[in-house]
Amino acid sequence: MEQVFRNILVPIDASVQSRIAQEMAVYLSKLFRSQVTLMHVVSNELTLGGQIYTPIENYEPISTATGQFPRALRLPRTRDYVLPDEVIREVIEQYREKGQTILAESVLLFSEKGIDVKEKLVEKNDPAEAIIDEAEAGMYDLVVMGNSGGEENELDFHLGSVAKKVSLAVKIPVLVVRKKMDLRKILIPVDGSAKEDKILQKASMIAKAAGSKVVLLHVQEKSLLKLKPEIYEVGLQILKQASTKMEGIEFEQKLLSGDPANVIIQTAKQYDVDLIAMSSGGRGTLRDFFLGSVSDHVLHHATLPVLLVK
Repeated sequence: MEQVFRNILVPIDASVQSRIAQEMAVYLSKLFRSQVTLMHVVSNELTLGGQIYTPIENYEPISTATGQFPRALRLPRTRDYVLPDEVIREVIEQYREKGQTILAESVLLFSEKGIDVKEKLVEKNDPAEAIIDEAEAGMYDLVVMGNSGGEENELDFHLGSVAKKVSLAVKIPVLVVRKKMDLRKILIPVDGSAKEDKILQKASMIAKAAGSKVVLLHVQEKSLLKLKPEIYEVGLQILKQASTKMEGIEFEQKLLSGDPANVIIQTAKQYDVDLIAMSSGGRGTLRDFFLGSVSDHVLHHATLPVLLVK
């Protein structure tokens, strides 16, 4: 089996979603004989509020003349609320020890499956930045992570801020896992773009290894279809071209119209797929940042795992 995913990075924490992501990483590493690196970020900002590291005297005075402040602004607490250095060190050490425990438990999970893993404990204020830095510095082919994280919690399908930042920023494929999956059926939205070959290649390799069925989907805008009915034939050609990458895979093709993101999500539900594998626009344009791309919308609103390939 070709090692399409030779090295997999798995950011972990104590959440239910993280454990599900680890199980998915186990599954993929067995399919592709992948090397797995488990990474836990001890986040000072999240664990200690992000306000006790900067001495009060280092804060610049803020003018209140306009009465307006940025929404994300955090005003410093008064000196009475600054924790003593020894307390800060003690709390940091507690979280460091907790991180080591999380890593040890995860290593055991993989070891029980016969998989040797590397482990990394990183301390950084922003967990997303730490994961992005590691993904860019290491020779990884895939990031597998839960859609949200934190402490032990119930299964939550909402996309967390860390998963969003990582999926938008890293240049390698990202698999955002929401629930346990068997990979019986994979939905691949196609649009005929030049970057489509990458997702077709990786998704077809997964389908072959897992014995998955594939649904190739092309969505046309209704308004454009009304103006230029001939683009229907273009859609058929796009699907035909994509199907040439499905050699040895059982697949079907769907040509639909409507809002692309919504149609992708609806089709995933209708066909009971286990994974949506699609291209991502990478860092995107300013317009994408404000309006949201198709992949961004799908990543936010789908209730099943999404594989994004840049």
